[in-house]
Amino acid sequence: MFSNIINRAPSNTKALGLLEEYLESAASQKRLDKLRLDPKLIQQISKVDSSSELAVLISLLLSEQILRRVVVVQSPAGGGVAEFSSVDEVPADLHDHIRDTWMHVTPSDLRTVYVAES
Repeated sequence: MFSNIINRAPSNTKALGLLEEYLESAASQKRLDKLRLDPKLIQQISKVDSSSELAVLISLLLSEQILRRVVVVQSPAGGGVAEFSSVDEVPADLHDHIRDTWMHVTPSDLRTVYVAES
């Protein structure tokens, strides 16, 4: 899965190898479908130093469809309420099942995470 991307971006071989190991471990433990990676976690796993290196790495993983971007609406009480493919899909109001109330969604309620493609 990572061989094409490593050949395209040899300067990122180490970081990509670390991410590949992490995702393979999650897959072998059958937890890949539940895995949500935020940018900070991707940076910790890949051990890249700068935000620009992280941006390049995420861009490569998205372009090769290893990861896909997901927008999560967070409850003010903590935890995710719903997930969407893009910000455009997020409704203005959403039922917060954690607090059992309707919430008006604001930009501060949104979080971007990445999930592994099957």
